[in-house]
Amino acid sequence: MLYSCSLPKIIVYDDPLSAKEHNDLGVVYYKKGEYNLAEQEFLKALKKDRNFYLAYFNLGNLYYKKGDLEKSIEFFKKALEINKNDDILNNLAYVFLEIKDCKNAKYYLDQIKNIEIKPEYKDTYEKYLKICNTTQ
Repeated sequence: MLYSCSLPKIIVYDDPLSAKEHNDLGVVYYKKGEYNLAEQEFLKALKKDRNFYLAYFNLGNLYYKKGDLEKSIEFFKKALEINKNDDILNNLAYVFLEIKDCKNAKYYLDQIKNIEIKPEYKDTYEKYLKICNTTQ
């Protein structure tokens, strides 16, 4: 019998999921309350595509839910660098209101194109008025 003296081969599988698919899977985990698994999937999405703003946005929401407001702000800002949209602006304003930072909350609220378009935006603005003790 002949035996080969070659080195064993290591097989590495490529991740078959796209950034969007990892993000979508993360959303499913998030909705089920499985935040650690959701976080892993959002990070995998970013590993596949560093410019996938939705994964940054979802990580912002995730860290908010976990109570890590600093990280939440960090990820919302990264999402905003890639895609400036009203949902991100609203969520940033909301997190700043949570830490009673009226100046930054107003800065992001003022950038929302139409505050009346979604009830969430209007709620954030009303929260701003209440917390920041203003009648603007």
